[in-house]
Amino acid sequence: MFPARTSSKEGRGDGGANGDTLAARAKRRRINRWLNGAIAVVVLLILIVGGNLLFGDQPSEKAVDREAKTEAANAKRVEVETGEAAAPAEAETPAEEEDAASTDETSEAGMTETPGPPGSNVEKEIVNPAWQPIGTTQTEPHETVFKKDSVDWKEMLDAVSYATGIAPEEMIVWFIGNNGPNKAVATISTKDQIAHYKVYIEWVTNEGWKPTKVQKLKQKP
Repeated sequence: MFPARTSSKEGRGDGGANGDTLAARAKRRRINRWLNGAIAVVVLLILIVGGNLLFGDQPSEKAVDREAKTEAANAKRVEVETGEAAAPAEAETPAEEEDAASTDETSEAGMTETPGPPGSNVEKEIVNPAWQPIGTTQTEPHETVFKKDSVDWKEMLDAVSYATGIAPEEMIVWFIGNNGPNKAVATISTKDQIAHYKVYIEWVTNEGWKPTKVQKLKQKP
């Protein structure tokens, strides 16, 4: 009896199965590599996009900060320049005050003060050539009127106020009377009755009452 022969077809069949398995594995490895590469690309894209979203606004924020700092610096510069510009104006104030003082001195330059006679109630007598008529609403010919509600009375008080520097509402009028043709004299005190004056005035045609002399009194008349 001859031994049984192994079929050559069976040998070939096993070899084919092994080849198919190796090919499938190789294919799966290629697919896995491709998938891994695709996943890596996707992850990289996500990182790039995420990085832009997270850090993309920083430059603009920095720019905003720079603009804010620039505006603050400009505002500060404006304040400094304004302060520097204001300095000359402040420096001019003393000069203006000096001008005003010199004007006052000029207006009072010709003023004379003379002590009153010994034993009299006159402390001093003041004459100022710079005094002017106060103006009038009355027409000529003028008639002196010593009535409290008259226009002439009011204008006489205005002339007294002009000479003494005391407002009519701040004075006590003791007397206003005739002192000759187109002339009058008034005796007044301050409301607190600390200062007392006798004021001489005269009428200037079409220009009103004008002070001519002021006597400062020692005591209330």
